[in-house]
Amino acid sequence: MPISKCASALALWLGLVLTAQAAEGPTVAWLRDGQVQARTLGAGDALHADPQAQGKVPLGSLWKLFMYVYLEETRATEPEYACSARTPASKDEDVYCCTPGESIARSQALSRSCAPYFSPARVGATPQKWARYWNARQSPAWLRDMRQLRPETEVSIEELLTALSRVPAEGRAQARRALLDIGIHGYGKQAWPLLGTGLRYKTFSWRRAGDEAFGGAAGWLADGTPFWIGGRGSSRTVLATWAQQLAAALPSPRWAEATTASGDDSCVDVDFFERYPVRAVWQAGKHVKAVPGELRGRFRIEFENGNWLSVASRGELLLARHGDTLRVHGRFSMNDYVARVVDREGDAMKLHAGRALAIAARTYLVQNARFDAGCWHIADWSRTQRVSANPPSDAALAAAWFSDAMLLRGAPIGYHATQAGKNRLSWQKAVEQDRNGWDFERILMHAYPQAVLASLSGREECRRLDAAEAWLARAVASWRRVLEREAGFETPELLPRICALADGYPYADQRRLRIYVRGWQNLNERMTLAHEYLHLAFRFHPHGADEQYIERLARRLIEG
Repeated sequence: MPISKCASALALWLGLVLTAQAAEGPTVAWLRDGQVQARTLGAGDALHADPQAQGKVPLGSLWKLFMYVYLEETRATEPEYACSARTPASKDEDVYCCTPGESIARSQALSRSCAPYFSPARVGATPQKWARYWNARQSPAWLRDMRQLRPETEVSIEELLTALSRVPAEGRAQARRALLDIGIHGYGKQAWPLLGTGLRYKTFSWRRAGDEAFGGAAGWLADGTPFWIGGRGSSRTVLATWAQQLAAALPSPRWAEATTASGDDSCVDVDFFERYPVRAVWQAGKHVKAVPGELRGRFRIEFENGNWLSVASRGELLLARHGDTLRVHGRFSMNDYVARVVDREGDAMKLHAGRALAIAARTYLVQNARFDAGCWHIADWSRTQRVSANPPSDAALAAAWFSDAMLLRGAPIGYHATQAGKNRLSWQKAVEQDRNGWDFERILMHAYPQAVLASLSGREECRRLDAAEAWLARAVASWRRVLEREAGFETPELLPRICALADGYPYADQRRLRIYVRGWQNLNERMTLAHEYLHLAFRFHPHGADEQYIERLARRLIEG
């Protein structure tokens, strides 16, 4: 049924879903093949009728995403936005933008949700040009009307998803690059280890009738499928609370469409079978040799040592003749390459071990491959990392896309099937850790204690305070005798990582064994650090949730 013909029924149905979330969880919806699917998280298929709800939701700051796309697609050249000294009138607008004296460009403005940057008057967007651009893309009527670019504008979820589906591929690709920061540094940073970075979204927070906080996010899956999530509370609260359920509810991306839909223009050239000379390549099922050029279809590779290998190719493999020698080369996108490494070196069905290996493989490539003419160049052999010549499995693609554009920085990265070592992950050990409930971050933290996760652009997901970690390690050793007499104390398996806190209050992330603080050098900062460490050390006991107990014990440890 066309979308337009089911709009009324869908609006009513989504209205019921939105009403249900008051007693249950947030609503998540996506648009695929012209059909909107929606779920209420945490409540199965239960729905509760409410004739007042019409499936309308506020745009919140999502309007900035559409302005960003318009500016990218029209090649606009607006100036950077400069933050001046805060005034009572401007501080609320500038608070998300930059510090006084700092300037930001378009992508930063989107990731920081800087409203003044995207003011139509400031960026030179006129109502006529705006309407013409979105009308040409058959966008919903509200999006063609620039007057609707306000956070309080309410639209149906169907129309919002339709608008996201009308964003052209290039604009979506640019937006995805800018939105990575939200997932790993912004309001999604507590959710990304569960959602991954293949999912890109813009967060929003607003207030509905009755001054009820309402927040969530909207964006695209790796294959371009638009999605939306919204519920009671701020975007940070909704994402942090419901990330696991959201990850389970969203449909699996169609991996065959992911590279094109995401705008992934990365490139990896592989020289296959470096140590095994090729005698001939035969068309499968025929006694016909393949000729040099792109390989399309199924083939059998005959090696000089008498071995054979069956491969399938959709043009990504190339047969070339170098003098008297036949060579097989491959050209892949980054995630396709990483997935092939996971299939060859590990097993993506081991969920978190596979995710850890994907990040290690991507890091190894960037650290060791030759980069030339826009592509990484690497050989397929045991001294580098082995790569499957066959198309990757869906599970391996899921592992690679889960950590899209993420790698490790701070240490040389290696791995081995069975042997662990300094900055060397043992696949066998990783599988055992996975079986024991370790997630991919913890596996990586154990294998590469000096490394931190970062994006390919270079920004680290956790800016580690090395001196604070060294101080805490010494302090924990001196506190042990006191702490072991306290009921419920358990030494964390790994020393927590201490990350620099950019904003907000210090806190301990119990799932990821991290402490976020501003410093450690003065008495108050060390008291805070001890306080947050104790939350981790007592996380499996009621004492861990008793703020007065934790504060008294922290003061006792620091002051003696």
